[in-house]
Amino acid sequence: MLQSSVGIITDFIVNEVNKRNSAGVVVGLSGGLDSSVAASLAVKALGAKCVFALILPELKITPKQDIFDAQQLAKSLRIKYKIIEIGAAKRRLLTKMPKNKLAQGNFSSRLRMCLLYYYAGIMHRLVLGTADKSELKLGYYTKHGDGAADIFPIADLYKTEVRELARYLQIPSAVLEKKSSPRLWKGQTAEDEIGLCYEEIDEILRKLDINSLKKSKFNSKTIQRVMDLVQNNKHKRELSPICKFSNYNFASKHITFK
Repeated sequence: MLQSSVGIITDFIVNEVNKRNSAGVVVGLSGGLDSSVAASLAVKALGAKCVFALILPELKITPKQDIFDAQQLAKSLRIKYKIIEIGAAKRRLLTKMPKNKLAQGNFSSRLRMCLLYYYAGIMHRLVLGTADKSELKLGYYTKHGDGAADIFPIADLYKTEVRELARYLQIPSAVLEKKSSPRLWKGQTAEDEIGLCYEEIDEILRKLDINSLKKSKFNSKTIQRVMDLVQNNKHKRELSPICKFSNYNFASKHITFK
C-alpha cells in the first residue's frame, strides 16, 4: 500500500511538472512532518537538481530545532536550499499596523508563500504544496498562505497516513515525533489548539466522509468540534464568489455604467 502510494504521488508530480513545462519545484521546508514528506517525494519524482527548498524561520517564534531539522533533511536529500529569516521584514512591514495575534500569524504564512512564489517565478518552477487532507478538511491553514500552491502531492492523505508514509520514507524520528504546528506564534501546536489528537481527528473525518457517525465511539461534543471546524472554514475550500453578468437578463433591466 505504501509503495503504491509513493508511486501514485511521484507520477502525479512528474506529470504536473511536465504538463506545465516547468523546470521543477520550490518547497518550503519547515522541519515538520508534511513538508519533509512532500520534499522527499519530490526528490524521488524529479531528482535532487529539480527541487529547491526555502527555510523561512521567524526567529522569535520558530524553534531552533525546526531550522536544524529542515537543514539536515535538505542535506540528506542533496537539494539546494536557502534560509531567509522573515521576522525582521515582518516587523518593518507591520510597524504602524494595528496589532492582532491571528492577523499577524496569518501574515507570516502569507509572507512565506510570497517568497516561495518569488523564487518559483525566477526559477520557472512550481510551488509544491505541503498541506495534508486533515488540515484541508478542517480548514486548519492560512488562506492564501500555506493553503496556496501550484500542486498538492499529499493533500489526499490524512495526517496519520502521512506519518505512516514518513516512516516508510525513513524520515528522521526527530521529525516524526514532533508535534504538528503552523508556527504562527510561539508555543503553538495544532492538537492543543484544536483540542484533539490527529488519531481522533482523522477517525472522525473518515466517518464523516462515509456518513457513519452513528456508530462512532466519540461523544457528541467531540464530533461536533470537528464538524464545526469543517463547516466554519468551508469558505477556505471554495473559490471566491464572482459576480456573473450572464446571470442577469439585461433586456428586462436598465443598467447604466458611468
